[in-house]
Amino acid sequence: MEIGFIDVLITVIFLLALAIPGFIFAKLKMLPEKTAEAISTIVLYCCQSVLVITSFQKKAFEPEIGLNMLYVMLLAVAVHFIVFIVLKFVFIKKSAEDKIKVVKYAGVFSNCGFMGFPFLQSLFSGEAQAETLIYGAAVIAVFNLLNWTFGVYIMTGDKKQVSAKKILLNPVIISLVIGFVLFIALQKPLVEIAPQDSFWDSILEKFMQSMNYLAEMVTPCSMIVVGIRLANVNVKSLFMDKWAYVSAFFKLIVMSLLSILIVAFLPVDTTVKYTVFFLLSMPSATSTAMFAVKFGKDGDFASVCVLLSTVLSVITIPLLYLVISGVFGINIV
Repeated sequence: MEIGFIDVLITVIFLLALAIPGFIFAKLKMLPEKTAEAISTIVLYCCQSVLVITSFQKKAFEPEIGLNMLYVMLLAVAVHFIVFIVLKFVFIKKSAEDKIKVVKYAGVFSNCGFMGFPFLQSLFSGEAQAETLIYGAAVIAVFNLLNWTFGVYIMTGDKKQVSAKKILLNPVIISLVIGFVLFIALQKPLVEIAPQDSFWDSILEKFMQSMNYLAEMVTPCSMIVVGIRLANVNVKSLFMDKWAYVSAFFKLIVMSLLSILIVAFLPVDTTVKYTVFFLLSMPSATSTAMFAVKFGKDGDFASVCVLLSTVLSVITIPLLYLVISGVFGINIV
């Protein structure tokens, strides 16, 4: 398949269009107060975890894929740390301010799970989709590892707040381990293990069908949460806070361009390059608001940062795709 500018633009637009039901129902006061939190919990602890596992069940094991996963993880770590160093020097005189801590966190961490994974699902198909989802799972694992260590430190400035338990018991990390172990152990998708048309073949096929139903819930549920949160933010504050634009600039422009520069000239598979680029070009992570509230920072401002970057990503992701595909000549065919 060949991916073009229009494909990327339409994917972003229709993906965010799924937020409309959540926005409308929230505005009409038809949803309970904790709806967004409840749906987020289901997505994180169930649907997204299942999606990570099933992403490894799309194709047979290949040693090259395991090596590419390592490349993806190393590239993701490198980009996160470089952007943080840039932010640290830019705001060196304001590093103690609570609002700046939120800006730095929002400028570093991407919404790679709730928006990035659904984006990859929508944009790619066939073999390309199977591989990008596997590499996407690796990026999300890096996000979770850094989020509960590096991210906590950014938001609090206190190393004692870092929790090893949060890392080890993170559902996405556990799911990645399970998925990868099955990927290596089985050497082929679960549905291909039993003889065709046998009793166990039917059982495994129905089982994977049920798992896929849960996995496919990630996209609509994640976007509904975005719509609910957008409905609860004052429009004026969404577009008038200069610091929210600063965080969006670093997240959507600086991090995206850095991702392009890092992956463009590396001798790695094209799907690796696009997975890193797209997932790290996503808007600010939804955990920005969660961490802000948890650690006593400005939760309302954090929500504005997340939502503003989400709205602006409709423009930035397609345009920066033109840069990586046009200037650097990276194309998936």
